[in-house]
Formats: sequence, structure tokens, C-alpha cells
Amino acid sequence: MKQHKYFFVGAIGAIIAAVTLAGCAGAPQSSGDSNPSGAGTLTVVSIPNYKGSLPSAVTAFEKENPAIKVNLQFVDVNSMYTTIRTQLTAGTAPDVFTVFPGNGTPTAMEVLVPNGYLADLSGLALDKRIPQGMDSVTKVDGKRYVLPLSLGAIGGIYNDGALTALGVTAPKTWSEVLQLCGTAKAAGKVAYSYGAQTAWNNQLISFALTASLVHGKDKNFDKNQTAGKASFVNSAWKIALEKLLQMNTAGCFQSTPLGTSYENATALVAKGDALGMVSVSSTFAAITTAAPKDATFSFHALPATDNPEETWIPAGASGAFGINAKAKNLAAAKKFLDFLATDATMADIAKAQGTLPAITSSLYETPVSVKEILTFVAANKTHPYNDQLWPSPKVAQTLMEQVQQLIGGQTSVTAALTAMDTVYAEGSGS
Repeated sequence: MKQHKYFFVGAIGAIIAAVTLAGCAGAPQSSGDSNPSGAGTLTVVSIPNYKGSLPSAVTAFEKENPAIKVNLQFVDVNSMYTTIRTQLTAGTAPDVFTVFPGNGTPTAMEVLVPNGYLADLSGLALDKRIPQGMDSVTKVDGKRYVLPLSLGAIGGIYNDGALTALGVTAPKTWSEVLQLCGTAKAAGKVAYSYGAQTAWNNQLISFALTASLVHGKDKNFDKNQTAGKASFVNSAWKIALEKLLQMNTAGCFQSTPLGTSYENATALVAKGDALGMVSVSSTFAAITTAAPKDATFSFHALPATDNPEETWIPAGASGAFGINAKAKNLAAAKKFLDFLATDATMADIAKAQGTLPAITSSLYETPVSVKEILTFVAANKTHPYNDQLWPSPKVAQTLMEQVQQLIGGQTSVTAALTAMDTVYAEGSGS
């Protein structure tokens, strides 16, 4: 596998600032396969984050393409990691499926491309619509392999009504985070619901904290780590995991985070039993779907220090899809991805998700709930999701496992980070 590139979200600041500008979509390209019309069934598999938006996009696509029937399924992230790889090897994978941008997970672009699992999207209309700032996590050797649906971010997603009921606001300093936890606990509420039972959730708080503690303070950390001049255990990653444990000890989470799934964690926020949760911005859809119609929610950065000027957020391409290189209905798959990349569909998905579109759209108006993300992009205070830059899926998997053990009291911060350093040093052996 080629060495990964570095993707700094600050490079797309101008693109996001122009989020209301229009883009032009070309006609779908001919697939060149034995069924150029795409008539028949198209199989699509997505992670659950897009349950609130993808079904309506599929309905609109089928209306525009009546000869194509889409079989849409949603698969948990952990199942996606294992089943898709098995299916790709066996030749039974779906035509279109979630592919994580960049590197760092078993179904990430840079893991799948060297094995010939992904179709080249360079000839499609979507190729020229994707912001240049996302090239390094959507291209390999100059060829496009994934289409991101959203510009995602990680931070606190808060129930506005629950905050108002307690007379509090989203914290802007680390001390205020702990104060919020105490206030919520005293009122019989949870400050931050935490679905630690669902493995991928165990990256999110550390990603949010290290954006400020590590990358906001050392712009060259990623390069130095790749060069062997920096490590997890000898960096502010140690402070980040210590703060995660501090949140647990302070009662910031529900009593049994290890017994709580992602779905149950979002339900707590939706009902107002939890003031918020630290998650990816696409989680807005899961929360709002389960919430009363009049409930509102908002995104705010999770501060890691007592100086608000030092706060950064993780942000980058998310909700991405790729095409199986051996898709049974390649023409329909290409038509579907080009349809997702149009102005109208990008706007509809962003509205349903309550987040920002990966491709600018004249039909989209940024909701108040996520406007804070744009302030960090404009200030160039963003860092990619860490795992998009790591050399192997094993690093993210180790982080998830180690955080679960930390929460369970089965390991130490030093041991956890040492384990991460070990798999990082192994490089691309996935």
C-alpha cells in the first residue's frame, strides 16, 4: 500500500465558506459493461448513520430511473469492517457500499484500492464536483475512488431544551465540561451519553480532545509520527486519555457506558435524559429521528483546555461511498453515485442529516445547529479524523479496544498508548 497523504481540513475552508454556491453536475457516464442501461437491481449497503437520509434519496433515484430497483441495506460499522472484506474476496459484495475516506479502517479507501476492490470513479461527473481539499482522502495515485456525502465534524451534540431546562449552556472550557457533568448529575441527568458498547464510539472523545491538545499545538505531529519522531505515549495523547478517564470518574457518562449501544446513547439525548453526547455530526439524524418534533439540537466543540482560543475540532470528509470493482450492476452503480453528487441530492441529504454537504449546493442553507463547525473551518482550527491519516486499520482498532479496557479499569493510559504505538510502527500490514 502506498504511504498515506496528509489531509488538512483547513485547505477546504474556502470551499465550506462558499457552501451556498452552485455546482454543475454532468450526465452519468456509460459503464461500458454488458448492461449499459443499468436496468435491474442495484445493491447498496450503508452504515446506520444515514438511515435518516439515504432512503429518501433512493426513492428519488428510483423515480428518475424507473428501470432500476435499489436494494438498500444498513449494516453496523463493525459488521461492515468484517463482512464487506469477506464479500469482496468471495465476489459477493454489494454494488455500492460505505467506504471510509483515507486510511485507518479495514474498509478504508487506501486499504481496499491496492487489492483492486474499488472501481475508478474518475470518469464520472462527481469527480469534478468534489472539493480539491478532499482529494487526499478520496483519491489514490490521482484517481478518484470514493464520494463523500458530508463534511463531518466531531464534538458535542446537545439537546437544546435539556440545556435550557437546567439553565446551562454548552461548555467552552474544560472546567465548564466538568461543571456541566456535576450539574447534570445533581439533576438526575447524564451530561454525555456514551455508547461504549459500540466499538467505533470509543474513538470519538479522544479524537475531539486531541484535535486541541495534540494537533492544535503541534502542526507537524502527523509528519513527525510518520517519520518516527513522535509517538502516542510521549505526546499529549496521554493527557487526552487521562481527561477521558476524568470524565468517567466525574460522572459525565451514564453508569454503564460499556453496556450502552450507539442506538441507546442517541435515544438518551433524543429524550433529554442526557444533555448531549460526543459524536460525529451525522449523528444528528439518528437523534432527531427519535426525538419529539419540537426538539432542537446543536453542535459545539468539546473543549480540552481552559483557554477557548486553543480549541480545535476534528473535521473531514465523511459518509462516503465507493463502487465494487466487480459490481454486478456497474452502470446503475455509477448512475447512483452521480445522482448522490447532484446539487439537489447533496442538499436533501445534508438537510436530513442536519449537517454540511461535502459538495457545495445552491439549494442548501446551513442550519444554525451546525454553524459553529464553519467558524472553526474559517479559523483554520480543524484536523482530520485521526484514523484517516494512520497507516493501518489496526491502529484505530487498537484504540477502540484499549479505550473500552480503560473505561472498564482493565488497563492504564500508558499501556494503552504503548499498544497503539506498537501497531502504528507495524505500518500498513493490514
